[in-house]
Amino acid sequence: MYDGTQDRNEFRRRIDTIRRILDVADPVSDDQETVGVARETRGMVVVLLFASYENILKSLCRGILETAISLRVGNRRLRTGFRQFAVHNLLQSVSASKEDAIWKEGGRKLLECAFEARSCTINSNVFPTDGTFMKRSQVILLFDLFGLGDPAPILKEVWESIDTIVTQRNAVAHGRMTPEEVGREYTSRTIRDLIDRWEARWLAVVGYIETMASGRDFFRA
Repeated sequence: MYDGTQDRNEFRRRIDTIRRILDVADPVSDDQETVGVARETRGMVVVLLFASYENILKSLCRGILETAISLRVGNRRLRTGFRQFAVHNLLQSVSASKEDAIWKEGGRKLLECAFEARSCTINSNVFPTDGTFMKRSQVILLFDLFGLGDPAPILKEVWESIDTIVTQRNAVAHGRMTPEEVGREYTSRTIRDLIDRWEARWLAVVGYIETMASGRDFFRA
């Protein structure tokens, strides 16, 4: 079933890159008055941590959906969360339709698709965004759709860091803060500690999903 090897390797590659950047621009130090580009580097590390998180979440979603597709079963044999992906395109069309279209061809096609017996219409490129741009509620939504339970016990201390990372990344990306301003909130040691925890907990998520999605019953109704 789902194999997280590629997702795990790509995530590790990104984390290793972050560490190499720090080793060059911000050697380990407890000095809060670091000169040069050390603070700017820490701020950019936050941006890169966000990117690694966004990538792993979307890759996990794609990998789970591709595994569901590989089972070669019709939509009606899939669990409800997977069927939502199967009817996604039609759902968008119906939601943009006039009232009468919902009760005519559009609505009927959506229902027929959801209970299709022979084919699977899942689009593995669909990502179920919740509109918060990757805050914790985004992780909750993904786990809920796939019946994965509560993500907080797996992510542990990193769970409380997600919204902070997203907020700081957005502040830099949209010009509200500079990388140097964000970097002031970390020392050389605390940013490295965050990286270590970030890597360990997201790799734990990959392993958890591999275990949960190791059999056909994870996907089938």
